[in-house]
Amino acid sequence: MRRKDQSSKRQRSASAATSRRGRSPHWVTTPAGAAVVAGVATVIAAVVTGVFTVLPARPGTGSAPTVSPSIHARAARKVMPHSRIPGDKSIFVKDVTFPDNSSVKTGQHFTKKWELKNDGAIPWQARYLIPDGTSTGNCSYPPRVRVPATKPGQTVIISVPVIAAQTPGLCYVTWKMANATGSLYFPGYVGIWFEIKVLNPVSM
Repeated sequence: MRRKDQSSKRQRSASAATSRRGRSPHWVTTPAGAAVVAGVATVIAAVVTGVFTVLPARPGTGSAPTVSPSIHARAARKVMPHSRIPGDKSIFVKDVTFPDNSSVKTGQHFTKKWELKNDGAIPWQARYLIPDGTSTGNCSYPPRVRVPATKPGQTVIISVPVIAAQTPGLCYVTWKMANATGSLYFPGYVGIWFEIKVLNPVSM
């Protein structure tokens, strides 16, 4: 799906992208500054080419990355090359709850919701969102959630119950649309995701 592709934040259709406003950089000419600029250029090049060096971490084993996954270009939410079924298409519409960089307390229970649109000619039936792709942090969530039946042209709200980690950090999970056996409907999409900052209550 892109995102929040597969779209269809985030398949970023699950198939399931909106550009962030950028700020003009203040370039420096010192050797240290040149190194920083070169590093930034490397990261940008990695995003553009689809290469990202942060390895996925399974829930319970990962730690927050030093660079926020929101660095993914919003262009990733555009339609990708192919879907498993000809005529099938998913579009990411919006984050209904907890948009990227939202904050929750350690141990907090919350529900992440996205709105997707069936923009193809194939009805969605017996479909699920499953975690697949870049993930980090120790949040807890189901191994899959049901996608309500959706006719072509309709939009649908998909909800994932999440329990924040007991320690502060970034909880980032990519989701994609699949059938009951785990086969992806939109293997060419990067997916949709949630990106949540888990903070100590005293920090909020």
